[in-house]
Amino acid sequence: MLILNNNVKKCLTSPDKTNILSTSNRHGDNNIAMFGSIVPAGDSTLMLMLGDNRTYANLKENPDAALLVTLPGKTGMQTEGCRIYMKVKTVEDGGDTFDRLKAGIKEKVGDAAEMLKHLIHFEITDVRPIVDMGQGV
Repeated sequence: MLILNNNVKKCLTSPDKTNILSTSNRHGDNNIAMFGSIVPAGDSTLMLMLGDNRTYANLKENPDAALLVTLPGKTGMQTEGCRIYMKVKTVEDGGDTFDRLKAGIKEKVGDAAEMLKHLIHFEITDVRPIVDMGQGV
């Protein structure tokens, strides 16, 4: 099990971060989408709420995903953030955690949160810097 270090946790909890999630279906057709509702859940798990969209369809066929987290400020080869590689562990379509996270999202985005139908739990399998020159994250 991979344990997240403090640098990665800082990226994930920054209010200014941008999260870009890449998934692919069983045929390898890719999808890239931006999400704000990615939440750390312990040292080796992330949670994400999804609607019935292409990302969710891909994850049902192929549980592997990659998340690019960027922080504002520097550009180009000095961009700060990390790459997180993940695999779906479980999917919830209701329950206490589902309801709590959806309520928190609804406070931020209002009725747009009603499209959220699934809570995905990801196991983190690897973490790398955005520009990897062997320095670690």
